[in-house]
Amino acid sequence: MMLISKGFGRVINTPFVVLSAIVLWEFMVKLFNIPRFVLPSPSDIIATITRYPLYLISNLLETLYFATLGLCIAALSSMALSLLLAYSETIRGAIYPVIAGFNAIPRAALVPVLVIWFGLGSIPKILTAFLIAFFPILVPSLTAMITIEKEMWELLVSFGATKRQILVKVAIPRAMPYFLSSLQAGFTGALVGTVIAEMVASDRGLGYIILSSTSRLDTPLAFSCLVLLSIVALILSKILTVLERGVVRWAYRVGE
Repeated sequence: MMLISKGFGRVINTPFVVLSAIVLWEFMVKLFNIPRFVLPSPSDIIATITRYPLYLISNLLETLYFATLGLCIAALSSMALSLLLAYSETIRGAIYPVIAGFNAIPRAALVPVLVIWFGLGSIPKILTAFLIAFFPILVPSLTAMITIEKEMWELLVSFGATKRQILVKVAIPRAMPYFLSSLQAGFTGALVGTVIAEMVASDRGLGYIILSSTSRLDTPLAFSCLVLLSIVALILSKILTVLERGVVRWAYRVGE
């Protein structure tokens, strides 16, 4: 029975699940004769991608560029702010509730305001990507820094360590696995933020294509953008996972 379960587990993996979902999707669209402008089949989407490869790839790179910029700014600023908030409980008590309250504001609602402030172009896209990616990176990093065991903290202090030394030599290494892991959620947020901003404040990028194509009922082109975004997010998630395991290998149990 255990051998059967292990064999079944080898078969049921990500490529198998994705392929099964694609086949089922194609079958259901053909079976119920769903119009292309309502729900295109996978074959329609593949045909659309092969029809406009350069157009889609160039706009995909545009979206990825601004999403990556927003993610980098969010990662650097969240790590810097985490250190500041971890260093001072007074500052943390004053600033963190404000950040948490701001996080409840829908970022999509801020895009028109950013357009008024900065005009059309790259800045609203970068800022929207940054605003969505920032909080998911800040919270795990800060939590890891401020949850050092009391016994460890007292032991380090008894050996003469200062608060700054504890933060630099203990808190930062402790936070690194959480920080690197949160980059996956941060990148997804940055990608979503860039697409949202492109729908409002740009004439390029996949967000713009999605908006313009759906207005023409060219649903296969819109789904082509969504599929490309999903593929890129999956690939970069795997890359970030490998990077995380390589940089903080010590944080994982042997054999994982």
